[in-house]
Amino acid sequence: MNIDREIEQLKKNIKEIYFGTCKQIKENIYRGHKRSISTDIEDNIDLFISAILPNDYKFFLDSTIRIEKKSHRPDLLIIDGNDNVTALIEIKANMGWCRNANEVINKLIDTDKLFKNKTKLCCKLSEENSRIVYYGNNVKLFLVSLTTGNCKEYYRKNNKEYAQSFNIFHFNLFEEWYDS
Repeated sequence: MNIDREIEQLKKNIKEIYFGTCKQIKENIYRGHKRSISTDIEDNIDLFISAILPNDYKFFLDSTIRIEKKSHRPDLLIIDGNDNVTALIEIKANMGWCRNANEVINKLIDTDKLFKNKTKLCCKLSEENSRIVYYGNNVKLFLVSLTTGNCKEYYRKNNKEYAQSFNIFHFNLFEEWYDS
């Protein structure tokens, strides 16, 4: 595994996906805003992480976990070979203009607490499959934001500090925009 090569592949993949949103799909069809690429980004973040972690890890993208008649859909759960959740990752393709991420971070904290209290989670996956995983006290929390281009420096700094105050790892993967 070559992590630098995997990082470059991730950046290349997302850049290509982004450029695909700029293409006109037909001569007489005009789009006011670029289409959402959040699912494509989730997939590519997962491909990247799966390339750098051992093969016995499993990755649950957007699974549904029902607790007390309410559905929770974490963007990504990373599960080790013993079915223990090792990481809970919230992925934001676009943090929004001038985004204060406190609400996103607070939701991540609340989800973590809820899952810790339940400990045994039933994750519903596509095609009617379900898997049981175990959520302990040592799950690492991550907030991954793709770009810095649409969030002022002041908010990025505050977001990172706020996340760190709760032991949440916060990353911005691209300076400026997806093609930077």
